[in-house]
Amino acid sequence: MKELTGNAELIFGQVPDTDQLKKELISSFPQLEKLPFLIAVDKELIQTNTPITDGQELALLPPYSGG
Repeated sequence: MKELTGNAELIFGQVPDTDQLKKELISSFPQLEKLPFLIAVDKELIQTNTPITDGQELALLPPYSGG
């Protein structure tokens, strides 16, 4: 993800939730639309739209497999 965006860290203005965050990311970096990724909020993977409050740590995680 760092290679696609050119940044290790991104700063966005006030984003109310993770669905809006995804929209803004894809708007800024259209190549992300075809790349599946997960979002973690404060080091916890989220599966549904989640509210975002000021000061939370968000991480974008590329697809991975384990075993």
